[in-house]
Amino acid sequence: MIPAAARFVVLGAGVHGLSTAYHLADEGADVVVLDKGRVGGGATGISGGIVRNFYLSPAMNELVRRSVEIFELDPSLFGFRQVGYVAVVPEAQATELELIAQQHREVGYASTLTRGEAATREHMMSLFGDWRATGSTASLHELRSGWADARTTLDALAGMARSVGVRLVENVAVTGFDDGMVETTGGEIACETLVVAPGPWARDVWRLLDLPAVLELGGATRPDFHYWQVREGEFVAAGAKLDPRDPVVHLDADVRHSGLPVPWGIYFRPGLGGGVALGGLPLALDDECELDPYGPSHPELGATDSAFDVSVTAALSWALGRFEGAVWSGSSFAAQTCFTPDSYPVVGFVRDGVYAVLDSNHGFKLLALGQLAATELLGGVEGALAPFRLERFETAATHPASASPYPWT
Repeated sequence: MIPAAARFVVLGAGVHGLSTAYHLADEGADVVVLDKGRVGGGATGISGGIVRNFYLSPAMNELVRRSVEIFELDPSLFGFRQVGYVAVVPEAQATELELIAQQHREVGYASTLTRGEAATREHMMSLFGDWRATGSTASLHELRSGWADARTTLDALAGMARSVGVRLVENVAVTGFDDGMVETTGGEIACETLVVAPGPWARDVWRLLDLPAVLELGGATRPDFHYWQVREGEFVAAGAKLDPRDPVVHLDADVRHSGLPVPWGIYFRPGLGGGVALGGLPLALDDECELDPYGPSHPELGATDSAFDVSVTAALSWALGRFEGAVWSGSSFAAQTCFTPDSYPVVGFVRDGVYAVLDSNHGFKLLALGQLAATELLGGVEGALAPFRLERFETAATHPASASPYPWT
């Protein structure tokens, strides 16, 4: 049952909805969280959990720094493994790593930069004695980054929210909003502010709120949201594995290998089950792609193919000699992921009575978004969120684009 009224109604029980709700209620506000499915049933619940600060945008560097500080308060509560994160790139991206390293220094985020093929290889071999990737001319080793188990993080946030009186209501969908009244499949609920943190469903919620379908961006119009199919999996190689203390690695390459398109990229980390959690480049989806059922539950958009499994494990074998000739087992999956026009978050009021926390698939590495949003919703001002307003598209004040083949760097 939903209550008749609450000061804040939060749409979405993922990381940002739960975090925002917790921080609001911790200050004494009356908060209800609604989700059309279950807690963590969207992108948060199936995330690979990578926490990293590999961004050209200084504003993102600051958000990640603040987020990692929250993880560091109680790593075990959030399932955070602070093992580090290493970006390894070819010459086309080397200057970007230099810029990011400088930005890390400016915000106080510890990282180590190497430049040149010999220095980069030496650094990677100090981490992985069997490193053998070629063509890499720069690396950036973030010492405070790592990864977190998504389910542990979600359970922590849900428990924290409930402990301060947040009411979590599952299997209730929002169907409309007008004059402070939220219409749902479980009845109406009056509120002062509707906070939307819908993850991949941002497109549908945007339309539900009668917001524009296209945004001005540098004199041109772009769809308000676009979609990619993210592909990840956990694989096991008989007789070879990563150490649980190994850092997360992001490897971009422009060396042709095993039929991979150039440039290509993989990211990998130790898996919970003793295998390797491994991801590859996403595929572009139609802007009108189907979102339900979501992720691995979708018969088409939630599936990968054997070619993907072969390509990412072959790429990993190219990088680490221990996997040469490995016989792999395991499985991969896919999910529909939503991005804003410049692939960076939108946070702030988007119409009267509606505050949005749209993470553009940057996930719970931006754990601080909920805390910062709550401060603003309770009347404060958060300068760290200023670069993420919707209005930036009107003035073309968008964030820098990377040469990486990934859309979220």
